[in-house]
Amino acid sequence: MKQLLIACLLGSLAFTVQASDEYASDKGQDAAQVNASMSQGEVRKIDAARQKITLRHGPIANIGMPPMTMVFDVKDATLLEGVAVGDKVGFVVEQQGSKFVVTELQGAQ
Repeated sequence: MKQLLIACLLGSLAFTVQASDEYASDKGQDAAQVNASMSQGEVRKIDAARQKITLRHGPIANIGMPPMTMVFDVKDATLLEGVAVGDKVGFVVEQQGSKFVVTELQGAQ
């Protein structure tokens, strides 16, 4: 019975991944873009010299983080251009070792 349940779960997962890849192909995007989880937050502080941003954010699903206010490293300082304290933003965070790094940032939502 356990083996049947595991086989069903793995089959379901494979179908989900395949469907996601097909959706990405249909939209001219790669699967990584479709799976990237855009989170929402508010800019509380910007430290361009250190490439850091403080965000008050909702849940970040792709890393399992609950809502809170936190300082993040920023992948590229150019992401901070055009963003100001108080802006509502969309962003993507990836865990890189022990750090959480903003890899995408869309200003003023």
